Amino acid sequence: MFTFFEEHEKIIGAMSTAQDGNMKLRDDHAQDDIIQNRKTFYDKLRIPHERVVSAGITHGASVAIVPDVARTWYPQTDALVTRATETYLAITTADCFPVLLYDPHAEVIGIAHAGWRGIVTHIVPKTITMMESIGASRDAIHMEIGPGISQNSFEFDFREMITHFGLYNQDKYIVPGSTIEKVRVNLQQIILDQATQAGLQLHDIKGCSACTFLDESLYSARRHGGDSFSAMVSVLGMRSNA
Repeated sequence: MFTFFEEHEKIIGAMSTAQDGNMKLRDDHAQDDIIQNRKTFYDKLRIPHERVVSAGITHGASVAIVPDVARTWYPQTDALVTRATETYLAITTADCFPVLLYDPHAEVIGIAHAGWRGIVTHIVPKTITMMESIGASRDAIHMEIGPGISQNSFEFDFREMITHFGLYNQDKYIVPGSTIEKVRVNLQQIILDQATQAGLQLHDIKGCSACTFLDESLYSARRHGGDSFSAMVSVLGMRSNA
C-alpha cells in the first residue's frame, strides 16, 4: 500500500497494490470479486465502503464536483473534487498516474487519473480550477503523485507525439527511444510543470519514483501488452473527527 498526505491527520490517502487484488470497476454494479477486493482494502483504511465515490475512467479530462455520497458512481469522469468530509474519492490506474490534491485551509480535496491523454488535455490544471471553484486557493494546495509509468518505460512513436503532445513536444520532456522512430516521454515532469504553472508551490508538491511497468507488485497495462483489465485503486478523503 502507498500512502499520501501522512503529515495531515485529517486526510486518508492511499493506493492499493497487486497484492490487494484487482480493483478495476467497469461500471457501478461490476464484478462481485472486485467489489469485495475494494471493500477489503477500504476496511484496512477504516473507510466505510458505502461512502466511497468512484470515477468511471475514460482517459479524458472531465472533472466532477462531488457534493455528498448520494451518488457513488461518476461515469465518463477522470477526476473528482469535494469539500465534504467522510466522502472518499476513488480512481483506478495501471500505468497512468494518480494525482491527489488537498487544500488544508479551505478543506477541499481532489483526485485525478492522469494518463497521457488526460495530461495533454490538462486534467491536472482542470482539477485545480474545479477545486478553486469550491473554495480552494491555488497557492495553498498540496499535491502528491502516486506511482505511474516512468520515462524509461514509456516509449512513444515520435510522429504520434508531435501530433498529440503539442507544446509538450520539447527536449525537456523526451529522450531518444529504442529506435529512431521512438522517444521516451517524462509524463510526471509534465504534470509537475502543469501544476506549478497553475499556481501550486513547488515545495507543496511530491513526486514518486516508483514505476508501475518495472515494479511487479503493481499492475501495468503496458507490461501486459496494453491490457488494462487489472488496476489499482487510489482513494482520498477527509475525516470529520480528526
